[in-house]
Amino acid sequence: MLKKWSCILSCGILLLSCTDDSYRGTADQDGISSEPMPVMIVVGNPDNVVISRGSGAIDSNTDEWVDSPIYVYSFRKDLSTSFTATSASDRWNCLVDGSVDEEGSLAGKMARISALDSYANWAGPETAVYYQLSTQPYDFYAYYVDDMEIASGDIVRTSDYISMPVEIDGSQDLMSAKAELHDEQLNGGAFTEEVLTNIRNYAYSAYTAAYNIQPVIYFKHHLTRLCFDIYPGFTTEDNKQIFVDAIEVRSRTKGVFTVAAKSSESMGVDFSGDETAPEDRPLLPLRGEGGQPLIPSDNPDKYLIPAFDGDISTPVYDREPMRVGESLLVAPDTQYEVRLHLRERMLESGAVHTETYRVTITAPSGNFQPGYQYNIRFAVYGLRDVRVSVTPEPWGDGGNVTVDDDNPPAG
Repeated sequence: MLKKWSCILSCGILLLSCTDDSYRGTADQDGISSEPMPVMIVVGNPDNVVISRGSGAIDSNTDEWVDSPIYVYSFRKDLSTSFTATSASDRWNCLVDGSVDEEGSLAGKMARISALDSYANWAGPETAVYYQLSTQPYDFYAYYVDDMEIASGDIVRTSDYISMPVEIDGSQDLMSAKAELHDEQLNGGAFTEEVLTNIRNYAYSAYTAAYNIQPVIYFKHHLTRLCFDIYPGFTTEDNKQIFVDAIEVRSRTKGVFTVAAKSSESMGVDFSGDETAPEDRPLLPLRGEGGQPLIPSDNPDKYLIPAFDGDISTPVYDREPMRVGESLLVAPDTQYEVRLHLRERMLESGAVHTETYRVTITAPSGNFQPGYQYNIRFAVYGLRDVRVSVTPEPWGDGGNVTVDDDNPPAG
């Protein structure tokens, strides 16, 4: 299993039909097609696209991403624009949201992940949307809530931000992003200085779309990823088998997800409102691939820790580890209570014993950061002799997950 989560997401073309394509611009229209220009969203960039994950994090399997949903908003780029505007009633101020597809919806417009090309396919009755025939620029926001069901009535839209309540279960990823114009998008074209200036001023609009400058979304992870490795501290000479039966972590679970805001620093998930005492927080269970139970009913001994049979002077963390389950996605925090459920079988007598090892883990930096992966390393010598260490590493690039660990281009 890769230690860095590098994944590939393929998206198909995002197209919506518009109800108001009237001309409202006054600036130079050179470069704007006489035909309406479709809105097209790229997740990552066309050469090195990114993905997030549904039902827990994955490392390289993209098949499970086909048909996964993201949600998109687009508003007129102007400080006076209110995020209460909807595309159903005011397409000039709100270019994209879910209100045309579903009357009264306050959500973003759904788009689904495709394995066919580098864009995403709009879902819903409206299958194509077009820019206003002007140089008026628009901001684009996208968010991902995995398989959570967010009621439209729970979404809060104010003049300055859009937020919604979320409750995580350990297997769900939460991500969002605002499209930003990157130098990489401009370096590949033979643009004059005048056109480059216009592109910077009019991104994103019919003008920029005519030059194939599309909004690019680099999703950022807002949760902390915990992975679990077991290292054998016992040897074959100990004549015993030790199994992992479960791993659980206490975490805050209720937060407020701000998916669009005029101040980008305000975007993300805030769990500070969850005031549940640490000892009363839910125990989130580690699951297997695809959100399945960690221990299959037909294979209760799946996680048998291989006894070490090499040079006993080998440091325990230099021995071959066993990765347990997929990972847990939890609320960023200063510490977590972790429970490791073990079962021991003595080979000579056949006696079976169980034990739950409880430990409070802290991060070397002092805080478990969003968008980072932490490998929780258990050295298991016996049921009552377990040692633990925590090693952090960027989950992708500190939250931006890109193919081949490439950084997103500098803006």
